[in-house]
Amino acid sequence: MFETGRNADAAYAIEYIQEHPEAGLCQEGRRWWITPNANETDQEVFHLDVAEAERLKDDARLQAVFGIAHEGRSLWIMRNMT
Repeated sequence: MFETGRNADAAYAIEYIQEHPEAGLCQEGRRWWITPNANETDQEVFHLDVAEAERLKDDARLQAVFGIAHEGRSLWIMRNMT
């Protein structure tokens, strides 16, 4: 696993989210990160640059979560593919 503060690419990030279904992709302003627990979006496993994050958020395996507690923050989680 990456240490907090490290960058990753979209391929690694989607792999991480698939292996950790409680994880999520977070965005606030121009800052993007992977949180290990989508219920606690302040936690960070690693960061993504804007281009990689835009690629990741458009992945069909992810879905946006609406109405999270942090105003101005967006969250995507692994779509339930049952």
